[in-house]
Order: sequence, then C-alpha cells, then structure tokens
Amino acid sequence: MTVLEILFKYFPEDYIDAIVNNVPDKKVLNEQADNISIEMLTLFDWHESREGYDFWANALELVLDGKSLPPLPLDIHYMPGSVILTDGEMHIMNCAGTGINVSFNIDLRSLTKMELFKKEKIFAILN
Repeated sequence: MTVLEILFKYFPEDYIDAIVNNVPDKKVLNEQADNISIEMLTLFDWHESREGYDFWANALELVLDGKSLPPLPLDIHYMPGSVILTDGEMHIMNCAGTGINVSFNIDLRSLTKMELFKKEKIFAILN
C-alpha cells in the first residue's frame, strides 16, 4: 500500500487535499507505507502547516480513535493590499501580493487631529 492509499483509507478527500498541499516532496506519496501514524508524523512539519500542529495532532488522534473529524480551517486569500480596520488596529493583508500580513497598533481617530505633514508620513509608511 502506498502513502496515498493509506491516507485514503483513513481520511476524507478534503483532508487528503490539505495533507498533500503540505507535503514538500510529492514523490513520497507513492512510497510504500503500513502505518498511518508514522506516515502522518513524517510527511510534513505540522508546525509549519497552514492548519497548525494542534489541528493535525487532533485529526490523527480522532482518526485513530475512529471518531469523526472536524471541518478543515477556512483558507482565506486576501486581495493584495487588503486593509482591515478594527478598534485601535490596522491590518494590511497580503502586502503587495507577497502573502505577508502586517498589523499596526494605531489609533486612527488621533490621525484626524494630527498635522498634515505627520499624517502624510504615516500614510506613506502604511502604503
């Protein structure tokens, strides 16, 4: 049985998609496998995955116990330069299309009282 076949034996298709997307070297999916625990623990770094270590540890435990799996976390893709304003914070998502998200602790209400020169500098930095 290959790694991919053992994954299909234990996980639904949407989970397999998430697992495969985290595997750096797809060739290992065609290698021989006997044990789902060993394969899941060695296929990819759970800490570096989009879903996180706790998610995969919980998923493996549930599969081994024969319990149902929770839904996969939402995968949100932001348009380049998306801005989210919250009370006291500004979040710039997918800066310049790089996938990097930046958060600033800033009181936007205080900008209205600021001198134009300082305000322009702040907006230039945020852009």
